Amino acid sequence: MIRRVLLAAARGARRTTLTVASALPWTAAALLPALAHADPAAWRVAGKNGGEVAFVGSMHALRTSDYPLPPLVDELYARADVLVMELDLDDLDPKTEQSTLVAVAMLPPGERLANVLDAGVYGLAQRRASELGIDLALLDRFEPWLVAITLLDAGLEKIGFKSGLGLERYLVAKAEKDHKEIVGLESLEKQIGIFDRLSAHDQQSLLEQTLQELDGANATMSELAGAWRDGRLETLTDTLLADFGDFPILYDELVTERNAAWIDPLERMLGDGHRYLVVVGALHLVGNGSVIERLGARGYGVERLGER
Repeated sequence: MIRRVLLAAARGARRTTLTVASALPWTAAALLPALAHADPAAWRVAGKNGGEVAFVGSMHALRTSDYPLPPLVDELYARADVLVMELDLDDLDPKTEQSTLVAVAMLPPGERLANVLDAGVYGLAQRRASELGIDLALLDRFEPWLVAITLLDAGLEKIGFKSGLGLERYLVAKAEKDHKEIVGLESLEKQIGIFDRLSAHDQQSLLEQTLQELDGANATMSELAGAWRDGRLETLTDTLLADFGDFPILYDELVTERNAAWIDPLERMLGDGHRYLVVVGALHLVGNGSVIERLGARGYGVERLGER
């Protein structure tokens, strides 16, 4: 399901979308029963002079009922000197985020959403937006990929999955309170530029699949959250990787190329004697070419944590 692709790899773009659309009336959701405690998949890589880099895959959107989080999350956070995210979230200025997004995601002058989409897709977007209490006219000047992310966020909010409750936000709040350093692996421009480079055809396909799959979002997200919490790597791998069949270029840019780009800064962290906790989308830590696999191939000893 393409919604899981967006969740796993486009957290930065989604968060900025909410800044732009902050006036939209998101729907409150009923809460689901709490899940049993278990351990998410996590790894530790030994560095020099007592340093280390620990990894845990993130769920970018969670429910109130998913709290408290498994104890391993707090244990890894407490052990770390520095928190590492895809983006340095505590340094992102909302006004800068909004201006960056507008500069990248705005349609060319004179273009409107209805003009760049097939009539059937645009009609479906209107219907879905209306169901979510959103006036699609507010998004009329934005590219289809941004519309997809905005409506996805609204749909997830409706069933209780909120980016503000995601693992990153939880850990950033703790780090800010504890005055613990937070660093990012890449820029916001890098993240949203990946979607902006999609062809018009692929952007429409991305939007159409997102709209079609909103009805099944509750079951799908509940399954994914359970697999994340329990550390079921096979389920995570199969579920996340299956989403890219129609978007191989997107997979290369969102996953493969970013994994490769992160290895050099991670190796520098492994050499400076500090302890880091790296929190990135779970998709980057599983499957062929993952960050974990790449570090192992470079000769680092990788220890799986919490494995039962």
